[in-house]
Amino acid sequence: MTLEVSALKGMYPAFPTPFTADGAIDTERLHALVDTLIADGATGLVPVGGTGEYTALSPAERTLVVRATVEAARGRVPVVAGVVSPGYAEALDAGQAFVDAGAAALLLVTPFYVTPSDAGVRAYFQRYRDAAGVPLLLYDIPARTRYATPPATIASMAKEDGTIIGMKACNTDLNAFARTVALAGKDMAILSGDDLLYVHHVLLGAVGGILTSASLLPKAWARIHASAANGDAATALREHAMLAPMLDAIFSETNPGPAKKAFELLGDGLGPVRLPLVEPAAATVARMKEALAGLPKGWLP
Repeated sequence: MTLEVSALKGMYPAFPTPFTADGAIDTERLHALVDTLIADGATGLVPVGGTGEYTALSPAERTLVVRATVEAARGRVPVVAGVVSPGYAEALDAGQAFVDAGAAALLLVTPFYVTPSDAGVRAYFQRYRDAAGVPLLLYDIPARTRYATPPATIASMAKEDGTIIGMKACNTDLNAFARTVALAGKDMAILSGDDLLYVHHVLLGAVGGILTSASLLPKAWARIHASAANGDAATALREHAMLAPMLDAIFSETNPGPAKKAFELLGDGLGPVRLPLVEPAAATVARMKEALAGLPKGWLP
């Protein structure tokens, strides 16, 4: 499946990797999850990546997850595999394996640990795009990488370099987000990567989102996205406020621990997390139970 910019819109859930009780990848559960997400309106799928516990998986396991996702999707929606390796060689090995497994595009994080320059990021993505041979989405998440890609650099990557067709925007600076939309919104698909700021991002010009909680509550997010995309700011903000207690609870600890626990609370568990992640604290679980109880029944799986 060739991924075009026009297909990058709506909900692309970033979903946790299901594990069996003994910690192995549960491909049967993964297939069922993919079917549910597509049935509930997902326009694309984002396996592995941060929510999928990329750093806790072996290279072979990462590829297994991508291949199983592609098989389960059966061409109904594109699969964009998340690559969150810190440097070029490892990232390219992973990306090429994901492409061989059927991924239509790659979501590539900016290099981290070694803090890059703007010129270094542009060169990194240029070389990677030439080598990988598939469309790339920029994953800009300065809270994890200590590097925020400047709007002008993003615009240059999309327009001058031709290295990216979209991005997952996780920079919480709304001014920078608005500037990115102004400079590059006509040349690439800007997707929100922040569940808490999603409505604001769409109202400013995002065309969809790559969200963790969209894998847990796809019906709720379909409603919120529809309201925001149609320009009904009042309804979108009201619906998002109804979801806020759940989002606050889920993101009070590092995911996907809370997200997996929430799946379990809804009666459809995805198994444990791998170290260094651990089960969420009892107080977090209590907050999630209370938040779930307060959601409209039609929003729940």
